[in-house]
Amino acid sequence: MIGGIFEKSWRIITLVACVFVAGCGGSDIDEQEIIRPARLLVISPASERLDVSFPAIVEARNSSTLTFQVGGLLTGFPVSESQFVRRGQVLARLDQRRYANAVASAQAQFDAAQRDYESAAALLEQNAIAEIQVRQREAQRDVAAASLDSVKKDLADTVLRAPFSGVVAEKLAVRFENVSPQQDIVTLQSTGAAEAVVSVPASLVPRFSRKRPTNAYVVLSSAPDVQIPGSFLAARTQADTQSQTFRVKFAFNPPPNVPALPGSTATVYVGRELLEEELEGNGISVPLGAVLSDGKARYVWVVDRESMTVSKRTVTVADSIGEEIAISDGLKPGETIVAAGAAYLHDGMKIRPYDS
Repeated sequence: MIGGIFEKSWRIITLVACVFVAGCGGSDIDEQEIIRPARLLVISPASERLDVSFPAIVEARNSSTLTFQVGGLLTGFPVSESQFVRRGQVLARLDQRRYANAVASAQAQFDAAQRDYESAAALLEQNAIAEIQVRQREAQRDVAAASLDSVKKDLADTVLRAPFSGVVAEKLAVRFENVSPQQDIVTLQSTGAAEAVVSVPASLVPRFSRKRPTNAYVVLSSAPDVQIPGSFLAARTQADTQSQTFRVKFAFNPPPNVPALPGSTATVYVGRELLEEELEGNGISVPLGAVLSDGKARYVWVVDRESMTVSKRTVTVADSIGEEIAISDGLKPGETIVAAGAAYLHDGMKIRPYDS
């Protein structure tokens, strides 16, 4: 009896093992060919392409970190971050008792000095006092007036007001904190008109000032379908110490329904006439992501449009231009390359266009 049960169990285990091996062997199952999506680009001469793009960072037209000119206890801080405030609105207030007392004392000293001077002037008219004494009391009155003006200014400086209308970007202190003169209290940024700041190599800086890019426009990352007209504003001639690039600013006015938050990303497009020296004749430029490196050479993936397969081709590159890189040799107009999604390809791999 026990032997029969054991034999039956062994047959079941053997059958299951055979099925498992057959299912896992996979020798009779063809692997499905991998077809990777990729964004394609048809190479065209520089003269036929309308503009060139530069990555940018949005900045407020006016941005200021405000401080008190005097120190004291921060007793009032009636604004919150992201709040819109109008010019002249109170942003913060210090304890005024010490400064108010100083004004009262200086006022009393001035009043006394003024009375002394007036009395001396009256006596001078009667020839009852020397003129030099009158001049001394006049000088004392003037010193008291200057002291009064100084403490009145200190009292006024205990109230921090918005120098322009804008948004409270950041509060840098807390209520009931003892703050020092010139300590950062709050950052205020203007709304509406904004700036897009791009970084360019030294070779392009003179041209921005000389040619004044035309037909420039800005595309915000938060609104990729909206083209906002822009205009060249300024080019800094001092390089950034880390990137060794130069800041170029473009002014633009975002539509009311398109927020342009400082610190957000954007893309600035300018006419390609700015780059005619880099891309003379049929010079070619491609997106930065299209050019890869194997440690020895730079290459791109060229697409055979009939078989939709890719092959590696070595190219000679020049300087990068915004979000593109100039190709001096290895490509010609009319050829198709992989513009994005090239990192995981290999020779002969099939691809399909990815346009969304």
